Amino acid sequence: MKYISQIAVKKLRNKLHFEFMRSILQLLIALGTDISYIAGLIRKFTDQVNDEDQALDQLKRYGATEDIHNEDGRRDNAFRRICDLIRAGCRHFDEKKRAAAGRLGAIVKEYKGTPKLPLPEESAAIHNLLQKFEAARADVDLLGLGEWINELKDANDRVRSLMTDRESEAASKAQYKMKTVRAETDRLYAEILTCLEAAAIIEGADTCRQLFDEINIRIDEYNNLLAREKGWRNSRKSDLEPDGEDAGITG
Repeated sequence: MKYISQIAVKKLRNKLHFEFMRSILQLLIALGTDISYIAGLIRKFTDQVNDEDQALDQLKRYGATEDIHNEDGRRDNAFRRICDLIRAGCRHFDEKKRAAAGRLGAIVKEYKGTPKLPLPEESAAIHNLLQKFEAARADVDLLGLGEWINELKDANDRVRSLMTDRESEAASKAQYKMKTVRAETDRLYAEILTCLEAAAIIEGADTCRQLFDEINIRIDEYNNLLAREKGWRNSRKSDLEPDGEDAGITG
């Protein structure tokens, strides 16, 4: 019989992973030190969570993951707004603007899947798109796309710069250390749960009832966070889906 709920700890982002493990450690110290089956493991787990805290601090110096995520969202938004404006231009009453929108629409159509590309490939594609916009400057100016194109360029430059910083040798070492530390934390966490389940079977569930209840509350909380993140990612993916075969560019 399983007394403790399941959670996919590997899916937790680094900060959430550490916060989850720290909250479990606090519960073990408060409610589990009298359980002989895990007394030694709690000491090891304490050292391991401290190691993860240090690894996370080191990673923060190089790990621009959150900033990259934000800037990537910013350039995706600029890309969508440019597509929206070009699509609207295809229905403009001014024949010259309709013609300009048609020419720009043909350019953007080649890049309709760009926001779904891996980050390095997306950066390269946006760079190429910006070059084509520059070559079609007259059409860009006629439709008033300059500000959004500048926004797209600035966000793309930021992503490329942050990616370079993140992929430095020191950052790679920090990422590797975090990965190995997390793996050991997960191993100890799983071992502790196994021992607690065994204690409940041997000594009776009431022996660990309060601890189980508190652990399950934390697990439910973080499972909800994972579910919300998954929902947000699915929603973002849906927002980036092209509107029709030609990404909704033509009128």
